[in-house]
Amino acid sequence: MLKYSILMMIDEMHAATSEMISSLYHLFLDRQEEFEIIIVNNGVGSWLGESLELFFMDDTRVTYLELFTRNTEAVCLKMGLKESRGNIIVVYGSYQQISNESLLELLRSVEDGSDVVSPWRQHRKDSLFNQVQSKAYNMLINAITQSNIKDLGCKVKIFRREVLEDIEIYGDMYPYLPVLANLKGYKTNEVKCDHYTDHGKTGFYGVSMYFNRLIEIFILYFNTRFTRKPLRFFSTIGVVFFIVGVLITGVVFIQKLIFGFPIGDRPALLSALLFIVLGVQAASVGLVGEIIAFVHGRHRKEYTIETILK
Repeated sequence: MLKYSILMMIDEMHAATSEMISSLYHLFLDRQEEFEIIIVNNGVGSWLGESLELFFMDDTRVTYLELFTRNTEAVCLKMGLKESRGNIIVVYGSYQQISNESLLELLRSVEDGSDVVSPWRQHRKDSLFNQVQSKAYNMLINAITQSNIKDLGCKVKIFRREVLEDIEIYGDMYPYLPVLANLKGYKTNEVKCDHYTDHGKTGFYGVSMYFNRLIEIFILYFNTRFTRKPLRFFSTIGVVFFIVGVLITGVVFIQKLIFGFPIGDRPALLSALLFIVLGVQAASVGLVGEIIAFVHGRHRKEYTIETILK
């Protein structure tokens, strides 16, 4: 098996993409260690394949995969992992975010025993607004997951192969893999790196982007805390709804008994009944989830054994 597999997930068109791939190719070539480069064209057109032919004619160390439609990062990662043969998977995005010298520091961290290594970009090249957004986003993730990773937004990450084969990868959860790996007991490390350049979007990304990020954060929160105990999550919501409904009902009946207010046509009574029904339904969903988690999740491994002594 090879030592390194460099997986390039290209989902944006950038003029410097081919040069970045060529630079990484020569960087690993100079290390005189066996490697391969797997390029996944995630629906950005055939221009990339035509450009790469100028650099890597008949080079068996370079594999090019082209998707005609856009897919999630999880699909690209799984596809690249299936085609790869390396023990260490180096993942890159559409453009270079850290310097080659910083990449060498990440590789040294893996060779020193880390299972997952991600960069913490220093001297950022992007706008101040982007930096503020990034800091707030990472602080929110750390508060939810109780982790201490400061730069989840960087696409560059390095994994040992067994980590990616052990962790379930789906949807747009790729940025959170270091968090999930850390929760499973793998050794994660964040290395300070020089921010090379930034070709991404600047400023406000659009309502849909922020909405999707909120959904991802909610999924991450649920998966890290309630995957094996969904009843606690849904029953908490159900109890809140139920209590609100009971309180409103109590106020309505007190007004009826003491002040003689009619209750038959009052919207407050209908609202109270709605809250009570929602509370019962939420708790029921949690109970169904608990049964599913018990039946299908009891054989799921949620730990990592580092050493076995006999």
